[in-house]
Amino acid sequence: MSNPPDQPGAEATDAINFVPRTSVEQVEEGQDLAPKFDRDGLIACVTTDAKSGEVLMLGYMNREALEKTILTGEAHYWSRSRQVLWHKGATSGLVQRVVEMRIDDDQDAVWLRVTVAAGTHSAPASCHVGYYSCFYRTVELKTGKIIYAEKKKTFDPKAVYGDAPNPTLL
Repeated sequence: MSNPPDQPGAEATDAINFVPRTSVEQVEEGQDLAPKFDRDGLIACVTTDAKSGEVLMLGYMNREALEKTILTGEAHYWSRSRQVLWHKGATSGLVQRVVEMRIDDDQDAVWLRVTVAAGTHSAPASCHVGYYSCFYRTVELKTGKIIYAEKKKTFDPKAVYGDAPNPTLL
């Protein structure tokens, strides 16, 4: 027997009924969940810290990732680099628990407000590079110079991920 979907870590046992998009009014003003996935079957997802509002990451979800996120209350994404479903924190312990999920006006982007669990070797973080946020650098206007907004890493990626392949593609 599986956990009910409202419990963290619960397994998705039922599919979410995404409805067909039938009108602009239905999509923009209705109460039907009718997400618009792109030609690759993905929808953009902005993830922020529920308390501070800081942007943690931009990811993508396929239908299964969106369903699992809704059903489990934990963030799931589609890894474009690895081409696999990705339960955020499954390896690192840095699980993102969803406090609130929103969908934008034309239902082609999702916004998650999350709390992040501390990993096995670290304080809470969201970036595989070891920083709290994937947006750990700023770009200086007019010069394009990159400046580190986060002065130190939250965790050591080698200690957490070992020899796992880096998901960053060149």
